[in-house]
Amino acid sequence: MDMSKYKDLFISEAREHLQGINNCILVLEKDAQAVDSINELFRHAHSIKGMAASMGYGKISELSHHLEDMMDVFRRGPARITPAVVDLLFSGIDHLEEMVSAVEKDASFDDIDTAPYVAQIQKVIDGEMPGVEDEKAGEEAGIAADESAVEIPAKEFPSLAREDVLVNFRIAEDCPVPNARAYLAIKRLESAGTVKLVQPPVDSVKAGDFDGEVTVVLSGADSQDVRGILENCAEMGEIIVQAAADLEVKKKPVKPPEKERTPPAAAAEKEAPAPAAPPVADPVESGRAAKTSGAKTVRISTALLDTFINLVGELIVTKSRLKDLVQDLGTTTSEQVMTRLDHLVGGLHTEVMKVRMDPLESVTQRLPRAVRDLARKAGKEVVLEIEGSEIELDRAILDELGDPLIHILRNSVDHGIEKASERKKAGKDATGHIRIVAYRERDMVHVEISDDGRGMDLEKIRGKAVERGIITSDQARLMGEEETIMLICRPGFSTADEVTDVSGRGVGMDVVQSVVEGLGGTLSIHSVTGQGTNFTLKLPLTVAIVKMLLVHLLEHVFAIPITRVVRTVSVELEEVQESQGRFYLTVDEDLVPLFELRKLLNLPGSLKDRPLLTVVLVEVTNRVVGIAVDGVSGQEDIVIKPLCFPLQYLTRYSGMTVLGDGRIVPILDLGNLF
Repeated sequence: MDMSKYKDLFISEAREHLQGINNCILVLEKDAQAVDSINELFRHAHSIKGMAASMGYGKISELSHHLEDMMDVFRRGPARITPAVVDLLFSGIDHLEEMVSAVEKDASFDDIDTAPYVAQIQKVIDGEMPGVEDEKAGEEAGIAADESAVEIPAKEFPSLAREDVLVNFRIAEDCPVPNARAYLAIKRLESAGTVKLVQPPVDSVKAGDFDGEVTVVLSGADSQDVRGILENCAEMGEIIVQAAADLEVKKKPVKPPEKERTPPAAAAEKEAPAPAAPPVADPVESGRAAKTSGAKTVRISTALLDTFINLVGELIVTKSRLKDLVQDLGTTTSEQVMTRLDHLVGGLHTEVMKVRMDPLESVTQRLPRAVRDLARKAGKEVVLEIEGSEIELDRAILDELGDPLIHILRNSVDHGIEKASERKKAGKDATGHIRIVAYRERDMVHVEISDDGRGMDLEKIRGKAVERGIITSDQARLMGEEETIMLICRPGFSTADEVTDVSGRGVGMDVVQSVVEGLGGTLSIHSVTGQGTNFTLKLPLTVAIVKMLLVHLLEHVFAIPITRVVRTVSVELEEVQESQGRFYLTVDEDLVPLFELRKLLNLPGSLKDRPLLTVVLVEVTNRVVGIAVDGVSGQEDIVIKPLCFPLQYLTRYSGMTVLGDGRIVPILDLGNLF
């Protein structure tokens, strides 16, 4: 059977499970006893194993199987997940992601050596890795892992029958509520058999009048069941479970029972608590299953979705052309039909845009792991909080948004958040905090990334900019706060004193600004020394079918994204001020730079030829500028067509569109226009 047709589905689902594992590990790093996360992590690994086995990716299946075995140790026993185990788990996810990427590229991953990593996993399974078993926890609590035999005198239990089970357990000394833990353990043992004796008495245990050690005699109980119950109790130290017929028992630290190993090749067929969901199935049977199960969603290829979007875009263009023809006819019937068609196409456009939208979570879910790794490299403690991840954006925007967010977070961790000692001196919490908050405001989505770090040193920024020749000393003295902060977005600019593998090369914030403005959005930065920095990204909801302001110049028509337009004004020539060859305009008591679109595009004419100017005020690189045009033609919903070779070298344009009358209209790239 040809399995290659299911490859894309395998890659998609495998990455979903890998992201789920990442999220679980982050939870376990904060709470090693989060049982739900342990179980969920086990299920994700089991699913990847089953899918990979059914697709014939043996190496992925085998590694997933080893991860599953390791997690089963923590799922079935009280062994604690230590920082060393967390690092080991993350390393395993990185190996799996590398192999899934190789599958996507049709490359071989035979050269990916996982043998040393598998050996480390086996140490955890065998209980040999330091810091994994309760042996270490017991030593930290002052409990020796004594392997010597301890004889329990029979005279202490005169009514002990040979079929009884003698249980002795100790609560960890660092347990904050030993009486509650001990009482809970006694109550749980009642489910295994009849409790004949408890020493010290239960009332004493409940009152806390005991030294942390409890002995219980059970009748009608199975030794393995009893041990399993106690091993699953939290903050348990030493455990002894022995049949009364055998008077000598061994004190041992808690260790989960050996798990029967299943060969990787048979893993997909073996029944497990969380069955895998292999992506391969007979199409007919899948269709039947969808009908009977009442499936509400369906997976669709992005290529097919893009084709659908383009067809709807062409329909909108054709509708505009038809609208012009109907106006020429001027009949009531044709106008009614056109109104109805306009309504239907508008509804179709809205629904298609919903299909194209994805939640911001598809990007932000990868960020906690990134921040964790960056913080560890920098030797800092940082917590990332995310709000508004359910906000939806165009998939094309989300595809471009990942790198800018990583660049900003890298700056926040490396430059913004201080070391723990420095934060304490400043009266701050030793752990730094970064927040990502997303919210929608009309047709724009705001994504704010803020930290509570040291903020930006404006004098240092100006000094570095002068040192690198980005600005002159005179310019530095005249720069305001906002203008100074935006210097960090200049290519090659960095305030780092030394280059590290995290930052310092002057590549980052210029990329952020370029990408954001290329998407039709804006970037603004605000900082308070000693308190922190805030980055705000304003992004349009979609870039596929967008509203544009059409302006004309001579016989030419140009389009400007409406999200960048502040407003349009009519200005008399006398109101324009000229200084050192540059033009300025006073708008709401602010001095706004004024540019002639004719000169920017090397077209003939001058604004001095017209007594009344039409000026479009637009937002560019966090400032408002004016563009003088001949006139405004109105607004249109347009389909953006990318520039193909060799037109992509025309940097003043971000794309083209076709109007209803067939005219080709360039879309101005405001970021590269001035």
